[in-house]
Amino acid sequence: MFDSTKFIKLSLAIILVPIGLLTKVYNGFGHEFVTNYLGGVIYVVFFIVLASLVFPKAKPLKISLFVLGLTCIIEVSQLIQNDLLKDLRSHFLIRSLIGSVFNISDIVFYTVGALIGFSILMSLKKRTKT
Repeated sequence: MFDSTKFIKLSLAIILVPIGLLTKVYNGFGHEFVTNYLGGVIYVVFFIVLASLVFPKAKPLKISLFVLGLTCIIEVSQLIQNDLLKDLRSHFLIRSLIGSVFNISDIVFYTVGALIGFSILMSLKKRTKT
């Protein structure tokens, strides 16, 4: 049977990947905001949607808080600088995933992403109940 909620989540995840990567190379109007902060919002929303696909029975709040917590841990880990991490962070994809410079204000935007991701999951949950 066709599961429209799963299809929507999968479609959203697929759409968010190139959008998120494009935020890392965008150089138009407001590029500093897009590159430094909007990408973080998209990053968190993507992982919330992905986690909801992997763990379909998990509650949206638990998924959102878990992804937010993990993202904050990754942000704090950017304070750690050693040769291995510097080598890993020299690659675009790794740097895009784990970052390279700690910025406390990133956590605000991760929280915004978690709220958006949570709202998406709740909206889809309500949609399936009606």
